[in-house]
Amino acid sequence: MRSYESKEELKNEIKKTFEKYISEFDNIPEELKDKRLEEVDRTPAENLAYQVGWTTLVLKWEEDEKKGIDVKTPSDKFK
Repeated sequence: MRSYESKEELKNEIKKTFEKYISEFDNIPEELKDKRLEEVDRTPAENLAYQVGWTTLVLKWEEDEKKGIDVKTPSDKFK
């Protein structure tokens, strides 16, 4: 795992990685957002929803940690 010298360096890396990820969806027409391909486990819309879900969960863990709540990752309900 890579470590970062500063908060700004980490933020820049996150932005760079996000731009690379989201650009993969630039050329997908709206009418194909729900198309399932045999060699891919999610449709483009499912892939984006999955990422939003994980991001939301990570932000919740961060907020809970700030409140002093013992965070269980990924979750007590994860199976």
